[in-house]
Amino acid sequence: MYSKIIKLLAFLSIVSAQCVHYGDGKSNCPSDTPCCFQGYCDANAYFCMLGNCEPKNSYSPDSCWPKPMCKNTNENFSNPSSLVDARDFTGDVDKEAWYSSELVNYSKISNGNLVLALKPASDLKATGQGTTVYFSRWIDHGKITINAKSACRSPGVVSSFIVRNEFGDEIDFEWVGKDTSNVQTNYYYNNELDYTKMVPSPNLGDTTSKYIQYTIDWQLDSISWYAAGNLIRTVRRADTWSVAENVYKFPDRPAQLSFSVWDGSNGRPKGTSDWAGSPIIYTPSTEYDFNIDNVQIKCLYSGNDTYKIPTKAMPQSADSQPSGSTTQASGNAKPTPSSGSNTSSGGKNDQVSLAEFQSGQSTILSPSSASSRLQFTLFSLVSSLLTYFLIATFIV
Repeated sequence: MYSKIIKLLAFLSIVSAQCVHYGDGKSNCPSDTPCCFQGYCDANAYFCMLGNCEPKNSYSPDSCWPKPMCKNTNENFSNPSSLVDARDFTGDVDKEAWYSSELVNYSKISNGNLVLALKPASDLKATGQGTTVYFSRWIDHGKITINAKSACRSPGVVSSFIVRNEFGDEIDFEWVGKDTSNVQTNYYYNNELDYTKMVPSPNLGDTTSKYIQYTIDWQLDSISWYAAGNLIRTVRRADTWSVAENVYKFPDRPAQLSFSVWDGSNGRPKGTSDWAGSPIIYTPSTEYDFNIDNVQIKCLYSGNDTYKIPTKAMPQSADSQPSGSTTQASGNAKPTPSSGSNTSSGGKNDQVSLAEFQSGQSTILSPSSASSRLQFTLFSLVSSLLTYFLIATFIV
């Protein structure tokens, strides 16, 4: 009996897959726009890379592309074409090292800086439009150092330097306009937002008027945060053990680097505006810029320099091999993980919803026309009939 129930549950997990904004809302994505991300279908690389792409709800699990893994980087932002809009992101991670995920793109590379802007909405009392920029490769431990000048020249402005994954593991620096003399450090595991673990830096002077070096040193057994060359804090993996849950609450799954600037005041809950400061100062021409003139990434694992773009976003037939894969070199290379392959327990995909909160609007890009086709698919009908049949067979 139990084996029958297990088989039934396994089948139901397949037939219940759905990309909710496609067709009747109960179907997987179609073959021409095979990748599901936040309920929409598209063939764009932004949708198809694991971390965004949802294997269960896509055309098939093989529709999702492997994550491009860490490559040692020293970025001086001399090439404006290395930053693209996510709509134009092709997956060529060597040429397109950075992409902006916002519907309205206020990011640019100018005068040797990556510049992320926060601008007001047409209603100056509404939430301003921020910016989020991602590094296109994923990092599995390592050392990340940036040279940056925060955008927090008004109460309510928040600048962020974040390493986060789809499970809700996060390591961050955040600057708030309420106090421009320091930077705040925090980390989260599995989307458990425990703000009591935040530790601020000592006084750094005005972080909006000068470039200061900030480092996240993410190792297998510890995380250390530095500002201006001085250690702020270290969290040791051994100290995060939860007896009740039998797990280390320590970020240890591959994650993606991002930078953002956002309005933490207008239209925000009181707790957020109290933290960020308020009121934010807007005029029609206001622009708060987060400037970064250098990013250095030293990967813990080597051998991931080459990333092969799948020849098609559309998957092959069920009995064939996936259309593309990451090429790993020999040596101490760590294999590229599949989505959710870490032995730690997984969580829901919150990476982009965090950016949605930060910027004040959805970061979902306009999907292709296939995602809005209003049609009832044969798959949905057959799935429903088979579900009823199996329930009668296995349970009754």
